Amino acid sequence: MTQWVHTDARFVSWEATADVHAIFTTRQGGVSASPFDTLNLSFNVMDLPTDVTQNRYRVMEMMGRNIFQLVMAEQVHQNKVGWASDIDASKGALTSADALSGLDGLLTRHSDIVLGMGFADCVPIFLSVPSHNIVGLLHAGWRGTVKGVQLAAVEQLKEQGIDPREIEIGIGPSIGPCCYEVDGKVANQFFQVMGNKAPLTPHGEGHYFLDLWEANRRQLVLAGVPETHIDISHLCTACHEDQFFSYRRDQGKCGRMGGFICMNR
Repeated sequence: MTQWVHTDARFVSWEATADVHAIFTTRQGGVSASPFDTLNLSFNVMDLPTDVTQNRYRVMEMMGRNIFQLVMAEQVHQNKVGWASDIDASKGALTSADALSGLDGLLTRHSDIVLGMGFADCVPIFLSVPSHNIVGLLHAGWRGTVKGVQLAAVEQLKEQGIDPREIEIGIGPSIGPCCYEVDGKVANQFFQVMGNKAPLTPHGEGHYFLDLWEANRRQLVLAGVPETHIDISHLCTACHEDQFFSYRRDQGKCGRMGGFICMNR
């Protein structure tokens, strides 16, 4: 069974297998000033680019990797998943301008590649297929979740001859069902896709609490991933202000944590 471990003030780690290194950073351990204090990893939030760059170097050093091995996705709240190869190394690493376009999911077979994405309430989904030396990372906000970014990743793997029962999943810190209130328009999209299985709890007229962790878990199970292969951190980014940025809690004025995964060489 894979598991999430609180290993360091600067990050929590997903312990999938000995061959996979996966972390999700906190807001601690960087150089950025308020409201991006301190380990902001996004170039798109009006933080000083020099501070973001230094923060990214620090994270890659924590992982024992070179920043020029990092590959980042554009993240457009859709469901497109792509493969990263050696020729993509450093794309999105030092500027968002050359991040892999139009993608909210990355997969790779290459041990010299580190996959990375930014988060501040959206769900990071870490993926490993140990028997095929594949790792992946997905960005699943409510739009990506309801549009099936997790299903798209499973389909990509099935096209490579991989049985979903071989997939290991780690669902990382994000806004939890305790804090994520949505209106009827959002709720209806989940009801349309998931029916009475949509993890929504009524909260006043026309409003609901949405459990994105459970929504993604249920979709993955329906796609054939065993329940015992899915581990959820149950860390709410909105609840833990000392640990995490939260777009909802901070009304958009905040930095971004990072999810990063690679194969140990």
